[in-house]
Amino acid sequence: MDINETTERPFTTYDGRVYVLRLWYEGPEHAPAWRASVREGTTGARRYFLSVDECLEHLYTELLRR
Repeated sequence: MDINETTERPFTTYDGRVYVLRLWYEGPEHAPAWRASVREGTTGARRYFLSVDECLEHLYTELLRR
């Protein structure tokens, strides 16, 4: 399929969410860790997490909540 082709969607309304996920590696050499932040696309609200697992748990909770 060509990237410019469009396909029909099986539903009539589209309810989506946009999040910007940022991951980085930080910390002292003896205990480095992955950190994460999420910015909600429509409001710009940003949250920071000490682990990727915490971030994913937050996103999962957000998706179930709405």
